[in-house]
Amino acid sequence: MRRTRPTPTVDDLLARRTDDGTGLVVAVRTPAGTTYHARGELPDGPASLFEIGSVTKTMTALLLADLAREGVVGLDDPVADHLPVAPPVKGRPITLRDLATHHSGLPRLPRRAAWRGMTSERHDPYARYDEATLSAAVLATRPRVEPGRRFGYSNLGGGLLGWALARAAGTDYATLLADRVTGPLGLDDTGVEVPSDQQHRLAPGHGWRGRPAGRWDLAMLAGAGGVVSTAADLQRYVGAFDAAYDGPLAAAAADARTPQQRAGRVGPANVALGWLVVPGGTLFHDGGTGGYRSFVGSRPDLGVSVVVLSARARGLTGFGILLLRAAVADPSA
Repeated sequence: MRRTRPTPTVDDLLARRTDDGTGLVVAVRTPAGTTYHARGELPDGPASLFEIGSVTKTMTALLLADLAREGVVGLDDPVADHLPVAPPVKGRPITLRDLATHHSGLPRLPRRAAWRGMTSERHDPYARYDEATLSAAVLATRPRVEPGRRFGYSNLGGGLLGWALARAAGTDYATLLADRVTGPLGLDDTGVEVPSDQQHRLAPGHGWRGRPAGRWDLAMLAGAGGVVSTAADLQRYVGAFDAAYDGPLAAAAADARTPQQRAGRVGPANVALGWLVVPGGTLFHDGGTGGYRSFVGSRPDLGVSVVVLSARARGLTGFGILLLRAAVADPSA
């Protein structure tokens, strides 16, 4: 008879992870409460600030769901309705839903961004994308396939969605996020900018090889990955997607977690508005910048979630998924 290996516990997984001295915070939320595990170089312990990279896209998608519920925008509005410029059409127009589900047909990065990321601007590759530069890049973009045809992860698409929503609401992305997401949910340590009196709480970032790495300025592409947060705020945020949650943004969060499309090569996953959804109902998203990595995963039906924030640019998605499985297996942990 084949023996089934016991599921590792959260403590087992943390004990196995090599500690290289850079900052790491893990937050595990179950019905029994939230526990925090912190190690490495952390200026404010588990309350330290981190860049969360593409986890930002889930917040941008939540903004879309909220604005759509109010009728400010429609999920199937052409993105051209809300931007001063739009990518050339290949087939039908690209919609806001296409951007939120990575079915726009747009490339992963704006034109020439990859080159900048490998040369003189590699330490802050998006900082020059003001409105004029991004507009020029959009006009030079050629969609690879028709919208809606297949999954293709696009940072450009996430950034355009944030820009389009801010324009539709008559404001900028940072203000829109504060007014509609971080404010209502009480995420006091989450935003695009770090106030000057809070700079000391930012965990010092490190590149893939462990060398010091500074912050990234995503400029007009902030909706794709420009947010800074803490483990506690992200746990409060992901709790708004729980099936039992009935607080601010509950209806919009329910819309955002509903599967919309297949996620193509990402195993058997579906893609919701901003989130990947795997069989069993697990939501997750990861993120990364030049000096940071992040993971947020949740079982909305169980009220169980995991947040992992690292101040080193090495992948931790597999680690996060294992932690979530361990928390689901032992919700009293």
